[in-house]
Amino acid sequence: MHVLHIGAHPKAIRGLYRGGHEITVLYEAADGDRMYRTPGLRELATRACAVDSYRHVEALWSALHHLGPIPKVDAVLTTNEYGVVGSAFLGKQLDAIALDPAVALACRDKALQKTKWREADVPTAKFVVLPEAATQSVDAVRTLLAAAGLEFPVVVKPPAAGGAESVSVAETAHDIVRVARHNPQLRRVLVEEFIDGPEWHFDGIIQNGSIGRLMVSRYGEPLLCTKQGEPTRSMGLPPARHRGTYAAANEFATRALKALGLETGVFHFEAFGHPGEFVANELACRPGGSGLWTVAEKTIGLDLFAAATQLFTGDEVETLTASPDKVHGWVHLPSVAGFPNTVHEADIRAIPGVDGVVLVPLGVPMRDMSETSSAGIGYATVAAADEAECWHVMAEAVARVRAIHDERGRAALQARSTVASVGAPLRLTHRAPAMGMR
Repeated sequence: MHVLHIGAHPKAIRGLYRGGHEITVLYEAADGDRMYRTPGLRELATRACAVDSYRHVEALWSALHHLGPIPKVDAVLTTNEYGVVGSAFLGKQLDAIALDPAVALACRDKALQKTKWREADVPTAKFVVLPEAATQSVDAVRTLLAAAGLEFPVVVKPPAAGGAESVSVAETAHDIVRVARHNPQLRRVLVEEFIDGPEWHFDGIIQNGSIGRLMVSRYGEPLLCTKQGEPTRSMGLPPARHRGTYAAANEFATRALKALGLETGVFHFEAFGHPGEFVANELACRPGGSGLWTVAEKTIGLDLFAAATQLFTGDEVETLTASPDKVHGWVHLPSVAGFPNTVHEADIRAIPGVDGVVLVPLGVPMRDMSETSSAGIGYATVAAADEAECWHVMAEAVARVRAIHDERGRAALQARSTVASVGAPLRLTHRAPAMGMR
């Protein structure tokens, strides 16, 4: 089978190669770096072409022409959040196996999916879309929110971004208008009910309308806490120890997926609440990012990226060796915006229980953690004997990184001061890391 893959995730491409498929890859600049930095990856693809954006069908379609005469494309697939809709439309144009465009859009646009959940009686937050938020008056916004039954505080977000990008909590209608006028992503804005309580994510595969494999995970804090500097952390629940929770999650996810029309594919589904009382938040038809895929492999033996292609190519979804005697988790490692990273991989691997570390290179300027839920200097994966220990090791990793930022960040700033005056001494303050779930 000739598979056109939008994006260059190594595990997806390797999965296609193991299946004996001819592979054409279209990639953005960031993925291109990955394509050529990962040893041997480019050689697995028969052909490849750079594109300016996964979101532009024009860019994807024209790239095929720039590659010259190529065999008929049998399937158009992606594991990238922003390639979901484009790959679906291109697949339809090429008469190839692909996700249905209407389903793809429902799995990308958060307002559309909430509409479909509401129609199917799947609990979800109240919401309203402000199509021209930047030009609407405060009074008009207040009226629209009242008509939707919304009370402050509310959550403000783009309808189809990712990773909590440009998401904030608004206390007044003035707040909504202000952020809409200052952030181009929020010219059209989704305003939804603020839901307190624990946040979960359910990751797995669905085939012919039935969930085949599922991992239930719990975030250490709701993702909105990243806006106050708390790094994302998550723990996969061992299925054998949480049978009731898995049953409730399976039933709820099945209803949510059916409402969106997703009958086959990989999914990453976030929800609030408690088993039996879940409230749907957001759903994506692609693998979850950061350390989630590693935890899925170790918790339920599922390679999410390979499965995302195998479900459409007809190949058997592979089963990996899981570690049911351990509890696995992952945590983003915090950053201090604008300062160079001084954390070494060995600094984190030295912590007992840490079994994997992915870091940005030394010296790279660190991102502001409020930008997205994935911002930081990288992530660590953890394996522990029980859940309490898993949370403890993740908290220790966060504390270790913050201590290094304080110590080495100060030294780096002092070194720079020999070239230019920096004024007041560096003062880095952090919230104490949470030790458990709340």
